[in-house]
Amino acid sequence: MSIGIVGAGISGLHLALRLQQFGIATTLYTAQEPDGIRSGPPLNFVTRFDSTRRREKALGVTRWLSAAYDNAWMHMSVEGPGGFVLRGRLPAPASSVDFRMYLAELLETYTGRGGDTVLRRLGGGTELARTAGDHDLLVVAAGRSAPAEVFGRDPDRSPYRTAPRLLAGGLFHGIAPADPPGMTMHMVPGAGEIHAPAYHSFSGPVTAVLIEAVPEGPFAAVTDGHRNDPEGFTREVLKLITRHAPLLRERVDARTFALARPVDMLQGALTPVVRRGWAELDGGGHALAIGDAWITNDPLTAQGANLGSKLAFQLADELRDHRGAYDGEFCRAVSERMWATARPVVDWTNLFIGTPQPQVAALLTAAAGDQRVADAFVANLDRPDAMWRVVSAPERVEEFIARSQSRTVRSGV
Repeated sequence: MSIGIVGAGISGLHLALRLQQFGIATTLYTAQEPDGIRSGPPLNFVTRFDSTRRREKALGVTRWLSAAYDNAWMHMSVEGPGGFVLRGRLPAPASSVDFRMYLAELLETYTGRGGDTVLRRLGGGTELARTAGDHDLLVVAAGRSAPAEVFGRDPDRSPYRTAPRLLAGGLFHGIAPADPPGMTMHMVPGAGEIHAPAYHSFSGPVTAVLIEAVPEGPFAAVTDGHRNDPEGFTREVLKLITRHAPLLRERVDARTFALARPVDMLQGALTPVVRRGWAELDGGGHALAIGDAWITNDPLTAQGANLGSKLAFQLADELRDHRGAYDGEFCRAVSERMWATARPVVDWTNLFIGTPQPQVAALLTAAAGDQRVADAFVANLDRPDAMWRVVSAPERVEEFIARSQSRTVRSGV
């Protein structure tokens, strides 16, 4: 058996490392060597929850086990009149490490264990079909290598045709940790959200500030321009925080507030989409899509990388246990089983980033007023199926609140 894997993101690397453990031959196609990954700009600011960290342990990846990288708390605030603050403690700490460091290390681990790596960007259907001819199955795990003619948009699972949020962010010095240290999200109705988790990057502890701007809202201006002006970008971010997120501004030392490095900034937009999960390629080969090649999730709920890891392990088990051809029937069945895993994440994220729903406001308000509800809500950040069951309907939120309030306070705050 030979599996080709296109893309060295978390989905591709976790799949490659897991299949290595199963003794299944793989070839990993990547557009960048480890040093190229480390030297580029950030593409995202990822928080890996405990379930993903446990999968890393199963892979024998121990580099990021230290408590120095932990984020045990989640702080959320609704800014403005009538606003409120809540905080909850995760049952087990999450980890926030610069993804460039993380992915480069995983790629080196794969090759160090004897993995076959090909430095090649595969960007079109013809190239994918030619590559598929060298393997029993091709798995595409990189969004840039998933052209529309291969994995087209699935309209039944993709409600958005344009980006519901514009993005801007960077890794900054000069922001004191929250108390207690952890992740923070500041929600500004009508404007967007500002994430500010404690983070670990090349220069050590920093804060990752990610601004999600409602298009044409008051945050939108910071998401474009200043691409070659890190100092100007830093000034605009500080103005935005000062004007719209006073709780975050209290933690900022304006004298030392600066990007960790000029390269440590991002700007852009992302349209959430679910593409077709598999394709028959020219020449008769087949390709499965996972990761960003299949599902592009808005970062609002911090689920993209965690879902990518979970699906990689699920697919590895499917490949290990399958007997028979890797044909269209196999790809269709596997893709549907993986969709059952992915759907709660997609539905939950689409709900949170869409028109505000009264049951979400009710849940957050209850969590702000009762530590038991806050802890139960934050615990579900690592349980997407449970989170979706709760937030999908007003009566389920009411049941969740009542059930949480019957428990003993665990976090002691």
